[in-house]
Amino acid sequence: MASSSRRTFMTRKAIESRLSSSETTDRTELLAHPSMVSATKSCILAKEVGRSLGFPARTIATAQLLVHRVHIFQPSSTVSSSDLGAACLLVAAKMEETIKRVRDILAHTYLLFATPVGTEFEPHSVPASVTDKMRHSVLAVEQTVLDAIGFDFRTAHPHLLFVKLAQMARVPQDTTARTGWLILADAFFTTLPVQYPAVVLAAGALCLAWNLDLDVKDTVPCIRKALFAQSQGRRNSRDAWRSLGRMHNGRDADARIPCDRPTALDMATEWWTEFGVATLDVQSFVRQIVDFYVLFFNTSVASAEHMERHQNGLPNKDMSQRIGQWRIKQSEFLNSG
Repeated sequence: MASSSRRTFMTRKAIESRLSSSETTDRTELLAHPSMVSATKSCILAKEVGRSLGFPARTIATAQLLVHRVHIFQPSSTVSSSDLGAACLLVAAKMEETIKRVRDILAHTYLLFATPVGTEFEPHSVPASVTDKMRHSVLAVEQTVLDAIGFDFRTAHPHLLFVKLAQMARVPQDTTARTGWLILADAFFTTLPVQYPAVVLAAGALCLAWNLDLDVKDTVPCIRKALFAQSQGRRNSRDAWRSLGRMHNGRDADARIPCDRPTALDMATEWWTEFGVATLDVQSFVRQIVDFYVLFFNTSVASAEHMERHQNGLPNKDMSQRIGQWRIKQSEFLNSG
């Protein structure tokens, strides 16, 4: 039972309740919660170390998902963000069968903090005494991670599904599809993967990317409404991931598109309903990821020094600026009407 309980998707309100947040409709509260701030730092480290080691996107995303599950199920944990990031990456590498030596992960983690900014580093130069000392604390945190997920190693990723949806929508690969891919990757800095199944993440990322390329007057009305709505909505896509096929042997069977689904998507409509995804859920995804982009670089999630040192692990700053400007234009359009 412990395993299944940790596989269950959670509403935003349920996450706030576990974090002992006060009952409020403030959309920024969850992002500013101390536990989520710490989780973001661990996600930054997991992404930076993962990229330096050549891990694929799915392994980095799994590590970031594990970070959030630890903080949600054990919000009072005193584990350091660096140890948690390294431990989650270690577990994710095993889950995704992209195995790296523990010493390599530890050496890269150590050098990210010990090497001056802007200089190249050699992981093989890290003394064994240093990685051995780190090993004890990181492996101890690994047990915490395993407890948080109930030893359930099944994964369901939105990445392949996003690619197939983008192909069905016939969007330009070098613009809209690339934008959606970046949004999807940055969604794992938030609790969205804990709230929604893979199909909602893929559909939400593609929907937002497509609307970013439109003239402001052509924005899909329900998406514009999502930007300024105060309601959190409710999850209606509980069975959407089942409609795309349950996982098979722990792999991504949910990336398959059943034969009875449309072969082309009309992006000007609420096309996601064809895949069992509720409009409320897409609206919630858009609202939360836009809030994240707007707030991340304008809050105290991390110090300027921390962000400079770990810039390779940060969310996409250009995307943050672009979405911020897009949101302002949407507000001006509504006010002008």
